[in-house]
Amino acid sequence: MSRSAPTVAERSSLASLTAHRQGIQLAWSLAGALPLLLGYLIALGLEHADWVTHQFPQTVLWCALPYLLTGHLLYRGAGLPSAERRSLLVVTTAVPFLLTPLGFALLQQPYSRGAVLLVYGLSTAWYLLGMWLHRERSMQRLVCLDPGIAQKLQALVGAECLQRQPILLEPWPAGGLVLDQGWQFDGVVLDRQVQADAARTQLLSQLKLDHVRLYSIESVAEMLSGRKVSPAGQDELWQIDGNPAYDVAKRCIDLVAVLLTVPLWLSLSLVVGLAVKLDSPGPALFRQQRVGRNGRSFCLLKFRSMVHQGAGTPARFAQRGDDRITRVGRVIRRWRLDELPQLWNVLGGEMSLIGPRPEQTQFVQGFASRIAAYPYRHLVRPGLTGWAQVQQGYAGSEEETVVKLSYDLYYVAHYSVALDLLIAYKTVRTILTGFGSR
Repeated sequence: MSRSAPTVAERSSLASLTAHRQGIQLAWSLAGALPLLLGYLIALGLEHADWVTHQFPQTVLWCALPYLLTGHLLYRGAGLPSAERRSLLVVTTAVPFLLTPLGFALLQQPYSRGAVLLVYGLSTAWYLLGMWLHRERSMQRLVCLDPGIAQKLQALVGAECLQRQPILLEPWPAGGLVLDQGWQFDGVVLDRQVQADAARTQLLSQLKLDHVRLYSIESVAEMLSGRKVSPAGQDELWQIDGNPAYDVAKRCIDLVAVLLTVPLWLSLSLVVGLAVKLDSPGPALFRQQRVGRNGRSFCLLKFRSMVHQGAGTPARFAQRGDDRITRVGRVIRRWRLDELPQLWNVLGGEMSLIGPRPEQTQFVQGFASRIAAYPYRHLVRPGLTGWAQVQQGYAGSEEETVVKLSYDLYYVAHYSVALDLLIAYKTVRTILTGFGSR
């Protein structure tokens, strides 16, 4: 299913697929004034019937703020892969309304919990309705300029990923793409490796003049898979950058979250540390040099989950069923409890709660010499959990590390509150299922 063909007048407004999704999300969020008004009318009716106090309708009005925050987070996350939209909606509607009582407490204002639940239910229903109504419009049709694009795209993201995405890849028409005939398409995909000639350059220029969106195979693969695919070959101009403004906010969020939960994780750490010490000979804590932000090394702390080995033991990947893992080690690795001491690394500024996992110094030196884009993952602080961990799991070989790197680079290029909330939600789900633990 595809959208209706754009007219000549509409073609000038064609934008990227992400911008198109953001436009739909923005319009639907603004239209959400209707369910908010409905909630307020329900509140007034309940107050008139003496079923609730005057605080109920007042709280409904205040709940416009978490509703708008939800809309903003969904807008920011519109560029994430289509497969993540449902999970994103769940977490971005839940978190603002869960924090609403905290806001009232800080302001020392009375409120109605029933009113918060009412607006939360209406907001969630409204955004779910929007997702259902726009499911047909989410189907994107792209025209392939060069032969073999579909096969190369499948090689990058996998056949299964490509099949479940709302996208149609059409071959370039034999008679050329005639815009005035009302073609139904959302953009043109081209192969960057095809040698340019005068005719091709002129065609691409004409497509740009007609406001047709052009995509490389790598950019389409990124939209579909949530992985940052670097161009083939040595492209010296290819680069990504961080987000300094969000880095500051993220650091504040890390400190507040860790400090507020000190009694919980410190008590749990004492129990885990004692269990590790009683289970097998050796120290309870495991210290190892890892590479952090801007390539600086730091001492990472973990609870020891393997048999104690002397200094100088060569580093190697953990494998499924690894005989070095102790009895208690299998339990704490399954529930990620071995990572608890890294909260001290977070307090020290060496790590964040969410970010690419820090690698061992020996591995980094080898990967950086063989994978050109590898150092870019060090633009942000490493984290206890990250996009690669919830999408791929543990990387136990160099081939899997290349895939893991593509997820890490995607995170560096797109990290935001929306993406971090999605990762936190998927991390909880990952811990409950044991995905990726070894």
